[in-house]
Amino acid sequence: MSHSATSLNKLSRFFGASLIALCAAQSAQAVETTILVQINEYEGEKAYFSLYLVDPDGRYDRTLWVSGDETKYFPDMPRWFRYLSRNAQELDAITGASTGAGDRAVLTIEIDESLIDAGYALRVETAVEDRENYDEDVEVDLTTDNQGTKFEGSGYVRYIRYKF
Repeated sequence: MSHSATSLNKLSRFFGASLIALCAAQSAQAVETTILVQINEYEGEKAYFSLYLVDPDGRYDRTLWVSGDETKYFPDMPRWFRYLSRNAQELDAITGASTGAGDRAVLTIEIDESLIDAGYALRVETAVEDRENYDEDVEVDLTTDNQGTKFEGSGYVRYIRYKF
């Protein structure tokens, strides 16, 4: 085989492999998901909460949203903060104002379709200054059947629900 034929063959294999990788990446579709987190009425400062995915083994996968943008308070959510410290993630684009008593946060988040009905769950950890923190205020399996259902929290979260 000539030098140019060999180069062409290598180039063809490279683009073939790249095309396969591109098709695989495109087959994993993101689904626009609306998540509502309703906070209970309580006395005190606004709540900070982290909304994150946990894998089928209950381990942290990634942060989806953080309510409260003052990073000095993030350690008040120790479970999530410990996960984040081990698996650093850029949070600037996924933080917003803290959420007051009785308020709600309505979030629109892209979630990889392959995670739905695959054992993943949404978990919310909450913290309020000078009050008790809840490392698992609410956790709900990310399934098609659960969408639209209200799941009650055990701390500052009154309920969470989502839809695709």
